[in-house]
Amino acid sequence: MWHDAGMTELPGVVAQAAAAFGLDPARLRSLGGASGSSWGAGPYILRAGRRRVLDRELLAATAAAAVVPVPRIIGRTDVGDHTAVLLERLPGRPAAELARKGPALARVAGRACGSVHALLAGVPAPDGLRAAPGAPEDLRGGRPARLLHLDLHPLNLLVNREGALTGVLDWANAAAGPPVLDRARSWAILNLDPLARAQHASPLFQALAAGWTEAAALDTVPAGARAWACRFMLIDLSRRYSAADLTHIRQALAEAESEAGHGDLAGELP
Repeated sequence: MWHDAGMTELPGVVAQAAAAFGLDPARLRSLGGASGSSWGAGPYILRAGRRRVLDRELLAATAAAAVVPVPRIIGRTDVGDHTAVLLERLPGRPAAELARKGPALARVAGRACGSVHALLAGVPAPDGLRAAPGAPEDLRGGRPARLLHLDLHPLNLLVNREGALTGVLDWANAAAGPPVLDRARSWAILNLDPLARAQHASPLFQALAAGWTEAAALDTVPAGARAWACRFMLIDLSRRYSAADLTHIRQALAEAESEAGHGDLAGELP
């Protein structure tokens, strides 16, 4: 639904990391995604990236492990200014894949995905985790910052055959801030991401989104948080899409800002 996986030329840092872990590079398979940072290696996942990003991922995932299943770290190696980690491959399949089995299972999977928001909302942000980029002051409410994933979508959440949650993957966007931002981010992904929009006519996607929306109350996300999510998405997608392709997101941003009653809720995102 959001990426194509398969055979891809092996980046040098991944080949070096594979050798360090005793893996056969010829057996690695790209797991897709915009970053191309995850590779399947039998019962393991090899994930590589810039050191500061991987450090953030590991910090966040360790904190999240108290409430949701996350991959166990098998090993770590540094290659130049990059880091690679060998992770266990969790059971289950992406919720997007299970959703193809029919509307009933799609809705169950969506509800399982939506349940993650409330679980993470109870996890204090670990010391050293960056603040959510551009988080509006009026959404923080003076409360202690919580752990945010900021990329909760149907390919980063694993479920079993019955639709129960089995894993939460890819903590590259993790940050500290008010939980409503995680809900706003998923609202934006399900409603505004160009690849998701291409699925909007599908009854299967509709069922998954409905279950997610119901479980996480995405339809009650306040306008200020929706505006922030639109800003975040515009920057996140700017390298992959033309300005024309993102017109609908700018329109959603304008509508959210108008609803909130002010034109600049968060300033410029870094």
